[in-house]
Amino acid sequence: MFKPPFVIFALVLSLFSPHAISKIRGESRAVSINSEVLNEERELLIYLPNNYSQHAEKAYPVLYLLDGQRNFSHTVGTLDLLNQSKMAQEMIVVGIVNTHRTRDFTPTYDENYNEWGTSGGADNFLEFIEKELKPYISEKFRTNGFNVLSGHSLGGLLSIYTLQAKPHLFQGYFAFSPSLWWHKEVLFADAEKFFANITPLNKFLYVNMGNEGGQMLSGFERYSALLSASNRTGFTFFSDLDTSEGHNTTSLAGQSLAYQKLFSSLRPSEDVIKNGPSAIENYYRSLSEKFGYRATPGYVALNHAGYIELQQDNFEAAISIFENNIERFPHKSDAYDSLAEAYEAAGKLNNALEMRNRALEVSIKENDENNAFKTRKANLLKKINDEQH
Repeated sequence: MFKPPFVIFALVLSLFSPHAISKIRGESRAVSINSEVLNEERELLIYLPNNYSQHAEKAYPVLYLLDGQRNFSHTVGTLDLLNQSKMAQEMIVVGIVNTHRTRDFTPTYDENYNEWGTSGGADNFLEFIEKELKPYISEKFRTNGFNVLSGHSLGGLLSIYTLQAKPHLFQGYFAFSPSLWWHKEVLFADAEKFFANITPLNKFLYVNMGNEGGQMLSGFERYSALLSASNRTGFTFFSDLDTSEGHNTTSLAGQSLAYQKLFSSLRPSEDVIKNGPSAIENYYRSLSEKFGYRATPGYVALNHAGYIELQQDNFEAAISIFENNIERFPHKSDAYDSLAEAYEAAGKLNNALEMRNRALEVSIKENDENNAFKTRKANLLKKINDEQH
């Protein structure tokens, strides 16, 4: 069928409208910094969360990712998927691209592995992270002081070594298939002393292993036993053996679990949330003291508190909490959707419609899935129409 030129132009224009084009969520960039400690240029892959540019006052935790070039894509993809499902916190990701992997990730020199390159440079690499990399990231980006180190294989070895040797550097540690066999399991002498210590250890550790067997498995089992026997207060750890995964995929599979368990460990309990926003505020103040970072009430906890009130038909209390959540998180479309639900339950349909429209508008800026918002708006419009007739 013939279409006039203006119709064709309108169709083409619609394809390129903000409503029609999907965008990759978040922002990624490659930068490099000169390291005097390492005497070399280091390339970094930086990921900024989806809402980083939308919420200019918000500061974020930082995940420092080893083997950056290999692991960057799946790490940020998994994190964003969980962010959309409210199952993980938004984080800045700093992928550190390798130059001399064996040198940087191993704590001791072992001549038996010279074919892999020089070994035993972990302390120097950690000095680079502490004195150059972390200050650089804090200067260039909005960080809140909560830092995670994530590594796989030899990178997992470095993660665990860092927890034991320099625990002040990070609050969270991910170690996927850590090579604890390194240099005849040299880490274990310090590990036994470290976990026998009775001083508080306000840290998080996630460690896993796949169907690897041999020295990989025996080292993991030995370390897991030390973790289970530890009585260090404030220390949260998870140890997973997943024989459905091989060595090359434990970081891919474990990343999702590590994110979720870290998020859960930092969230207030159901009892705290039931006591409302003031109790949630107090919880995050204590979290700040425990981990030494600027912890602020999370969206999910406050939103949950609002729904507890809504389920009890405490409409005004629910509306107040949801309004407060919008003030804190004006960039989140879900916040407007929740307030719309409270208004609708309270019979304030015009207010609800206004919030349904705002949810849709913000979802476009947020680059968030909004089909559910459209359906709820359509149902609300039908309800309003039925009441008017």
